[in-house]
Amino acid sequence: MDQVIRQRWGLAAIGGASGLVLHGLSQAIDRGALSDRAGLFLIMLVSVYLTAQLALTGPLTLRRAVLPAAAMAVAVAAMLWLASTGFTSVDQMFLAPVNGLAALVLTFVPLPFLIAALRGNWRSYPVLFTQAWSIVVRFISAWGFVGLVVLVLWLSHMLLGLVGMTLLGELLDEPAVMATLVGAVLGLAMAVVTEFADLVSPALVLRLLRLLLPVLLVVLVVFLVALPLRGLSGLFGGLSSAAVLMTITALAATLITTAADESDFEATDSPALIRATQGLALILILPAALAVWAVAVRVQSYGWTPTRVAAGVLAVLGLGYGAGYLVAILRGTGWMARVRAVNLGMALVSLAAAALMMTPILSPERIAARSQLARLLEGRTAAPAADISALADWGKPGAAAMQRLREQAAQPG
Repeated sequence: MDQVIRQRWGLAAIGGASGLVLHGLSQAIDRGALSDRAGLFLIMLVSVYLTAQLALTGPLTLRRAVLPAAAMAVAVAAMLWLASTGFTSVDQMFLAPVNGLAALVLTFVPLPFLIAALRGNWRSYPVLFTQAWSIVVRFISAWGFVGLVVLVLWLSHMLLGLVGMTLLGELLDEPAVMATLVGAVLGLAMAVVTEFADLVSPALVLRLLRLLLPVLLVVLVVFLVALPLRGLSGLFGGLSSAAVLMTITALAATLITTAADESDFEATDSPALIRATQGLALILILPAALAVWAVAVRVQSYGWTPTRVAAGVLAVLGLGYGAGYLVAILRGTGWMARVRAVNLGMALVSLAAAALMMTPILSPERIAARSQLARLLEGRTAAPAADISALADWGKPGAAAMQRLREQAAQPG
């Protein structure tokens, strides 16, 4: 019991302190006492550390989780700082959601691998699967409790206000108080949720998600049958079509993963769900390939933009899942084990892609600026039709492209 209480107080203290520090950092940036890039590094350092500490505590002891969480926080913060050097300001960096999405991947995807590694085998799929879903359920539950606490406090303030008592409302209006309160409640909630891991198990969520397998299979089959009859013209009109296809691909991969579970013993034993899983795994490559095609058509017509680079990366990742699942099914017996191997491999590929997008190697802004500059200089995009002002939002590569265009415009003719 003493260990349980210490863990509750420890996580509550870490959460409250982190919330207060984050508020202080944001205030320092607003007052100009801290540069944007230094502020970004420190904010990410605290945020990632808090996230990792909350996720790792439970599977590991609070004390044992400190160093891995801190190491991961330094790595992710450094990657974001590196990415920020390609922009004139931090605000410009987050104009497009690409960098935020990559930061989320770098924050959450390594967590199950860290737990598995500290338990002796970073490739242990049962540990990776269980911990990944457990982290999702625990954070959703804890944040739900935070929302409930804030709602109760707000209603309490409204009630006390009816009799002229305003102290609670004044406290809630203080950003520092709210930041500390939210952090402390989140830490406490994560500790309590972890204590009742058997009750707040992802097993129920997995069982419910499996029921969607036949539904999604039918919808995809109907879509694929109707597609040639209705024509492809509407499919490649914009990135929205690719986004729908990528979302469906991600949902299908998630449902297939839930059916395969962490092992053959835990996997679904329903003949209907097994057949639905096999059918969905066989055809998943088709919507994934259509998503790649949709992005490619858009790029061919209008060139790369940072959003299209992100869409292209996501589409290729979806195609990797689709191809992997197809091979897993076609090889026959033992296909569920191969599906799990695909999931493990693609998780590592996704992590590598997110990291590379933070570097000049796969920088969306660099790729987009070079693409648009080449199209303008080669005449593939007419100057009146080009959104040249967009280059200003694409960091230093965009600024360099605009300077090149100015030089070109100054030439005779």
